[in-house]
Amino acid sequence: MNKDKELQRDKAYKTIKDAIISHTLKPGEFLQEQDMVSRFGLGRTPLREAFQRLTNEGLLQNVPRKGIFVTIFSPEDVRSIFELRSNLDAIAAKLAAKYASKEEIEGLEAMLSDPEFCEANKVQFDENVHAAIAKCSHNAELEKILNGLYVKSICMFSMEGYVRESIDEMKKELKEIISKIKERDPEGASAAALRHVGSRNWFQ
Repeated sequence: MNKDKELQRDKAYKTIKDAIISHTLKPGEFLQEQDMVSRFGLGRTPLREAFQRLTNEGLLQNVPRKGIFVTIFSPEDVRSIFELRSNLDAIAAKLAAKYASKEEIEGLEAMLSDPEFCEANKVQFDENVHAAIAKCSHNAELEKILNGLYVKSICMFSMEGYVRESIDEMKKELKEIISKIKERDPEGASAAALRHVGSRNWFQ
């Protein structure tokens, strides 16, 4: 693929995704193509590709004969996504404790000490660490499902107006998971992941 086209595609995807997460594009909002092109300065083809990708991820809905809308998550959706994510996060951590290489574990530890991350980008930081742990599970299907569930979780945080924990709290909880992975303690890693996801009862 042409590098410029790939960059435009990725930019369109990130722009629309971030607008949904930040609530700039609200649940149920109709996304008119020309309006999105003008509003965000995106090309039509990259925008359509972003719409398709976000529809596949469940953040947008393509309603026949009506168009593209931002997904509205029902209370049942919230419960289902949270229950599934909690348990799959625990499974990913458990598998990572079994299968992660020494280099992968060192990479996880390095992420926690990287000074580049700060309070302003803690959501991206959390997403990156969770994605890395899922990758360390060496289970491609689990990794794909979890990455999609994570994005939906972040959207629900935004829609409900939740205030995320501090970066220090986040790092402390993630450090516990990674420590158990390093110790090759599958059950301990699984329990630490469950505590992290459910620690503030956001979705109760």
